[in-house]
This record gives sequence, structure tokens and C-alpha cells, in this order.
Amino acid sequence: MPELPILRRITDAIERASVLDEAVDLDTRAVRAVAKPAALRRLLHGVPIGHPLHPLMVQVPLGAWISAAVLDTIGGKGNARAAQTLTGVGLVSASSASVAGYVDWAELSLEQRRTGWVHQAVNWVGITFFGLSWWQRRKGNTAAGKALGFVGLMIVGVGGYLGGHLSYRQRAGVGSSDRVPFDA
Repeated sequence: MPELPILRRITDAIERASVLDEAVDLDTRAVRAVAKPAALRRLLHGVPIGHPLHPLMVQVPLGAWISAAVLDTIGGKGNARAAQTLTGVGLVSASSASVAGYVDWAELSLEQRRTGWVHQAVNWVGITFFGLSWWQRRKGNTAAGKALGFVGLMIVGVGGYLGGHLSYRQRAGVGSSDRVPFDA
């Protein structure tokens, strides 16, 4: 059998990492307790719109942070202020995207929850870098803010890779119906 690419070996190891189970179980119980009302779970799963909310909601922080990176690359005083604003928008919107993701995650299989737990942990590290970036920008340390923002973007890129693995390789949240139902 041919050797698997390094990223595939890493994600496979995460899926089998029983060392995560205690933290995964604790967080699963916490999420299920907080999101106990069925109406809240349905809303956060995206049932009213017929599509999971989490993949839609992550577009806002990612778009804001990528836009801030573009402005940082271009440079200029006006762009520095706009990049700070976009970094803040990303921080605020990441929270709601995370909440929807947690509710979806709590319903997955153990192997999927392991991957999802690492996905969220990596993303929270990236979000922390964006928080530090915003703070440095606010203090007038634009160069440090830019550097922290670029590091944050790289880290959430890794988190995004894990989210993609969870969705596409592990098929989390993918229905098994052979057709998409619709209301006529």
C-alpha cells in the first residue's frame, strides 16, 4: 500500500486520538446542556433556512480577515485603520460562527468530534492571534498588528483545512438522501 501524504496521516491520527476523548466528552455535554431547547438547536443547525449555518457564518470572519490582510499588504494610513476595523469585525463574527459550529459538532460521531475538537482548538488559537492583532493596532503598533494578523490567518487556514477534512473526508453533516427535498 502506498504511503499516505503527511496531512492525511495527521488527520487520520486525529480521528484515532482517544487521548482527546475526555475533553471531547466534557465539551459535548456542555454544548448539549447549553443548547438544550430544541428550537434553539434547530435554529443553530440552520433548519429554518434548509442549510447548516456554520459554513455560511464562517464566511464573514474569513472574508474580513482576508480583506484586512490585503489592505495590510497594500499599506497606507487609511488602509491600516480599515484593516483594524475588519480585524474587529472578524473577531465579533467568529463568535457566532463558533456557536453554530459547536451545536453541529455535538451531534457527530466520536471520530468526527475528535477532528472537530482539534478544528475548534486550532481556530481559537488563530482567533487569539487576531485579538492580539486588533489590540496592537489599537495601541498604534501597526507592524505588530499586521504580523499577528498574518500569523492568525495562517492558523485559521489550518483550522479551515481540518474543517474541510471533517466535511468532505469524514462526511460530517452530509445527508444520505439521494435527492434534495424541496417545498413546491
